[in-house]
Amino acid sequence: MTAPTPPESDAELLTRFRSGDSSALEVLFNRYEEPVFRFLIGVLRDHHAAEDALQETFVQALRKSDSVDGHHFRSWLYTVAYRQAMLLKRKAKRLPSQAEELLLLELIGDGPADLPAHRADDAQSVRALLDLLPDAQRAVITARVFDGKTFREVAAAQGCPLNTALARMHDGLKRLRQLWEARYA
Repeated sequence: MTAPTPPESDAELLTRFRSGDSSALEVLFNRYEEPVFRFLIGVLRDHHAAEDALQETFVQALRKSDSVDGHHFRSWLYTVAYRQAMLLKRKAKRLPSQAEELLLLELIGDGPADLPAHRADDAQSVRALLDLLPDAQRAVITARVFDGKTFREVAAAQGCPLNTALARMHDGLKRLRQLWEARYA
């Protein structure tokens, strides 16, 4: 009887990812998604804010994967998560810009029936701007925000890796914000 193979270390997985194996990053995200999310909920005390911080944490992990020491990946990831949480806390203390407020409030759903007319117009404008996004970004934002799917569900539905779905959401929201500011600011 052979002994079970021990799971690959973070360093081994990062090496595989850097060599072009995107499934290795998926294993890392699966390994850390739940514990980092619980950590962020503890720091932020807000489920939605923790989801946002988790998304940004994984986007940073994707972007900076080449410069991370694989032997310290776990501590680096938690440091990034903490920094993202602190950024969100600082943003919450400031008055949100009109575009950020729309993204955070109006994109969450259709809103109540008694939504003030200017808010309803703004929400309609944001939805019109969604149509200007590339199909992949629009599909991720729609599935995540309007349908309430997790990033893992979105990635599966789109037939792409988790890191791709995260990047599409990040880039799509950034582009949506730019479109709003260019058109309405």
